[in-house]
Amino acid sequence: MRSYAEVDFIWINRDQLHFEWFVSLLTRLEREQEIDGGLGHILDMHMYMTSALPKTDMKGLILQLALDIIHETERTDLITGLQTRTQTGRPDFDVLFQRIQANAKGRVTVFFCGSPVLGKTVKHYTHKYGFTFRHETF
Repeated sequence: MRSYAEVDFIWINRDQLHFEWFVSLLTRLEREQEIDGGLGHILDMHMYMTSALPKTDMKGLILQLALDIIHETERTDLITGLQTRTQTGRPDFDVLFQRIQANAKGRVTVFFCGSPVLGKTVKHYTHKYGFTFRHETF
């Protein structure tokens, strides 16, 4: 029996268009995890879109409630088409990393690729939770 590392894939984009180039591969990975004898459950995705209206705005709240209802009934996210629900705004790294830490089955390494400003934030939280931080600068 093969042993796989578990992966929490966190993807933060400004708008819906930036998800499109990679979503077909992520869709295939989601489907493969559901097939008996497939990959098994090795990938948890956390998707965030920062340009959407926040839940503190009335229009944003109504939009989020509608998206939640559709996701619950259809099991599909309208923003990406994935089964994984896209959240609005930036992630709460304390909540997210606490969950990752609680479910970890060993050492956690965070691989970051993105803007240097966000990288500093992610690096801060990885050190706070005792994770190893690796990054790619572009």
